[in-house]
Amino acid sequence: MAKNTAKTAIRTAALEQTISYAEKVRLMVIEVLREESGRELAAKARFNGQTFDWEQHNADFRSDYADWSLEQLLAAARKFYGLKNLDALSQRRAAHKQQRAERIARAS
Repeated sequence: MAKNTAKTAIRTAALEQTISYAEKVRLMVIEVLREESGRELAAKARFNGQTFDWEQHNADFRSDYADWSLEQLLAAARKFYGLKNLDALSQRRAAHKQQRAERIARAS
């Protein structure tokens, strides 16, 4: 008699696989700060006749600030970019997405 050696897959409900709303907000703030700092540093590099590596910046930024709390990130957003609350950050994120969509549309 043959033995059934197939492993039984463990099923996890969809919502249990997602991250919390608070973590989504924290990640959104990281992305806004990453984009804002990258734009600033890219402009500085252009002004100085240097190149700017967006991929390296993105990787470094995410690594450097991955463990920051939402409170720390919000304080940095206020200090460096005058973004005083989550509404301002959300609006800035929407503007970034719109600008990206326009760049992609122009390129195609």
